[in-house]
Amino acid sequence: MNDNVLYFTKRLIDTCLREDLFGLVSKSNFINALPEQLNIDTNEKDQTWLAFSSQYLNLYLPVTPSYYMQSWVYDVANQHSTQCWYIEQNGTVELQQHYRDWIEVLKILAHESSHPLLDGYLQELRCAEQHKVLCDKAFLQNSDVLMQPISELDSWEHKLLQADQIASYLDHPYYPTARAKFGLSDKDLALYAPEFAKSFTLRWLAIEKSRVTLTSTQPECWPTMEQVGLPADFALSHVLFPAHPLTLDSLESLPEGVIKAPYAYHEVTPTLSVRTVVMKQAPHIHIKVPLIMRSLGTKNIRLIKPSTLYDGHWFERLLTHLEQSDHELKGTLFHCNEEHGGHYGDEKTFAYIVREYPVQYCEDQALVPVAALASPMPDNRLFLEHLAEQYYQQDTLAWFTDYVDLLCKVHLTLWLRYGIALESNQQNAIIAFNKDGKMTLAMKDNDAARIWPNRFKTFEPNSPVQCDQLLDQRIKVDNELALGQMFTTITLQLDIAAIVEAMATKGIASSASLYAIVATSLTQYIDHLETQGHETKLARELLFDSPNLYAKYLLSSGSLLSKETSGASDINKYYGLSAPNFLLLTSEEAQHAYLTNIKQNVS
Repeated sequence: MNDNVLYFTKRLIDTCLREDLFGLVSKSNFINALPEQLNIDTNEKDQTWLAFSSQYLNLYLPVTPSYYMQSWVYDVANQHSTQCWYIEQNGTVELQQHYRDWIEVLKILAHESSHPLLDGYLQELRCAEQHKVLCDKAFLQNSDVLMQPISELDSWEHKLLQADQIASYLDHPYYPTARAKFGLSDKDLALYAPEFAKSFTLRWLAIEKSRVTLTSTQPECWPTMEQVGLPADFALSHVLFPAHPLTLDSLESLPEGVIKAPYAYHEVTPTLSVRTVVMKQAPHIHIKVPLIMRSLGTKNIRLIKPSTLYDGHWFERLLTHLEQSDHELKGTLFHCNEEHGGHYGDEKTFAYIVREYPVQYCEDQALVPVAALASPMPDNRLFLEHLAEQYYQQDTLAWFTDYVDLLCKVHLTLWLRYGIALESNQQNAIIAFNKDGKMTLAMKDNDAARIWPNRFKTFEPNSPVQCDQLLDQRIKVDNELALGQMFTTITLQLDIAAIVEAMATKGIASSASLYAIVATSLTQYIDHLETQGHETKLARELLFDSPNLYAKYLLSSGSLLSKETSGASDINKYYGLSAPNFLLLTSEEAQHAYLTNIKQNVS
């Protein structure tokens, strides 16, 4: 079995255990030896096995305890020969070791309504394996370019594109097949993915003005009708919409009033999101276009829901206002201008959003997505070590402390003072380093946030935007728990804990000591907000009193289970209270005691 198969098999199984799919953890026994009747001699001492039984099969999986995101992980390190698990059916025992075998196990356990999803996910696994091979080759081929010190690059937009490319080589921490750009062929990947960083020319659609809505005037850099091969007088009756070449090629027909422009125009470069591209002639202009691609879940097709144009701009105006009016947030963040976009009715395939980076804030800065921080570089160091070397006099721990403080200050203030939680995932959370090393947050794409109107209206009665203007009703929540869940699963786990574990794996510092820094920062800002009269009870309960933290169950809801089975109203907001609370394990002794306690419960 090759390394990539083992890699994806372990990621898949670990995620199933983390999300307790079909009760794989909660309904299992944990044993020190396989049953004698199996007649299997593994020659393994001190090996723990997860023993799961259903009416259809018995599963025996080698596992080891963990304190990070889940209590048990698939143990491949202690297998003396080959990595495997055992399935017993009808008196027959079979050794299995491939992700396709695991999918078959899940199909036996799943309701038949989920079988097509599981078959689809097997295709996604194969796609991820294939794409990883190609992207690993691209990493090696681009190693000289990647090793250029980002602080020495000639412009902020060049720095951002390089940071995006560096980020593209690292998989999402918790979604097993994030490597798959499902729907893209090998050729498509090489032409349009950020791992390859090749430019291409954007396509355009001319759409009758009466059929579309533009949220504001189109940017000056927009092409003319003649430049895309259409008569000049089309400008009287039509407007131009940008379109990704892959999306345009996939359409069998166009709606009434839509014409494909003969010529492509404007050279663009893909960013980390793939569907957002940078205009070479105006690099402060990024355009988000629909893309017939699935990522982070087979249900996550990368089109554009028209309501996101308005909700994203709503949050842009709000966050810009808070940065200006709240003395504690002042200077900690700036937001891209997302005022402009266009859509053809409610069609998700014919829409776009323009994201304009404010040059006055970006000049002399290096903008780095959080997704890039833990990326391994060609010299085998993490990218964050390069950043600390260039901007923090090689003091990686000082950088990490400031980084955590910035995230805690901004996101706890938004949560506890204003009732706002941002879905600031690793791709959308951008750290701006100025030449002196000071960090601020560059914000964008906040159309999937959560806001609790009761708290928001209490502490921000003079807001320039009102909650009843939001279009996606899921954004508004009726209690604080939804805010805490988003803070925990996004800011704390994705943006902080994943970085902690990467640093610990590289030996920069122990995970316990890094979590101590995180716990100190959280406590400091929660205490500060409490002294100002803000309610902090739930935050303390979720972060410091509960033995477990919420975890997002994206694989279950986004890929493996039908909506009827999971019951998830929003696949990106489906949680379980099952992740060990690493904030309570801020010493190596505490971590060791936690793992030992888990082992002691093994029969």
